[in-house]
Amino acid sequence: MKTISNRSISRAKISTMPRTKSDASSQLDLYKMVTEKQRIQRDMYSIKERMGLLQQRLDILNQQIEATEKTIHKLRQPHSNTAQNIAGETHLIFFDKM
Repeated sequence: MKTISNRSISRAKISTMPRTKSDASSQLDLYKMVTEKQRIQRDMYSIKERMGLLQQRLDILNQQIEATEKTIHKLRQPHSNTAQNIAGETHLIFFDKM
């Protein structure tokens, strides 16, 4: 019987030295960085738009809160016309017998 030699099986050589930078790997790195930069810029634009919409909503809510607080303050004043009208109103319902 013939013994099969292990010479036909080639193993990858392990090197502790880093590979030298080639033009192709530098181009790939550049592409990755430019792509990430564009993605981040798109994200920032979307975030700025969202912040603008949220700020508009906050402004509206602040106006509504202020108006509601003024209304509550007016209703709580004892000599307010509105409070007197509300407190002084009586509703009488009369039923006629047929």
